[in-house]
Amino acid sequence: MSHNKYSCGFEEFYSKDHNLWKSAIAEFFGSLLLNIFAGAAFAQGEDIIFKAFSNGLGIYIVNVIIGKLSGGHINPAVTVAMLISRRVTIARALLYIISQCCGSTLGMFTIKYLLDDIYHYGWHSYELTENISPFQGLAIEFLLGFSLLLTIFAAYDINNRNLHCVNCLAIGLCVTLGHLTFGRYTGAGMNPANVLSVAAIFGNWDFHWIYWLGPIFGGIMAAAFYVQILEISLQPKVIEAADKYRLHVFEREMLKMKSNENCA
Repeated sequence: MSHNKYSCGFEEFYSKDHNLWKSAIAEFFGSLLLNIFAGAAFAQGEDIIFKAFSNGLGIYIVNVIIGKLSGGHINPAVTVAMLISRRVTIARALLYIISQCCGSTLGMFTIKYLLDDIYHYGWHSYELTENISPFQGLAIEFLLGFSLLLTIFAAYDINNRNLHCVNCLAIGLCVTLGHLTFGRYTGAGMNPANVLSVAAIFGNWDFHWIYWLGPIFGGIMAAAFYVQILEISLQPKVIEAADKYRLHVFEREMLKMKSNENCA
């Protein structure tokens, strides 16, 4: 992740070097695939453990598929955090969020029409359970967003850039943990696009704002905390003794060639 100045990034729309459109398609496809996995899993019952591991594995698979192209955000909270920390431009962030919401909604609609209505009972999961107030729900979603973004920043730190599959697994396990710990109380939204897709299908908009504000502000706080406190700048590579020797020999041979040319 490179640190850049805040930029509108409109030049990315017509520059082939930035792969903006391919990345947006990847975010759409990733969100579509994730919600097909999640929708099919949720339709099979109310087992929190089953849902948790299904979501975690879905995140892992999708990140392995699209992570190296688009960054594998598949979540507006992740994209906003990346924008705040200057990892993406404004134009890219907006296009990503639109792609994520459209892909998530289409994924849920796909499962809705693939499965009979009797299997739809498990989808009403993104709502506050009994005795959980809106403030408590907001705090839970904030905590989930915060922990998720901390994991993502750590996983894709420049010092860990060669461990793509391991990084994806760490993110998937964080999502799994979020569902295991807080899934009973709020449904462990964590991803506003996923919650939006369910709300759009069933028309349940009660406290919908919690599932946007909580993860997004949690992600913003995680971005600030990681960049300012936890991030370590990439250290210059230490030149080994053998490398120094090879450099010395190369320089000596170059000097010999130049001296021979001058004598000629």
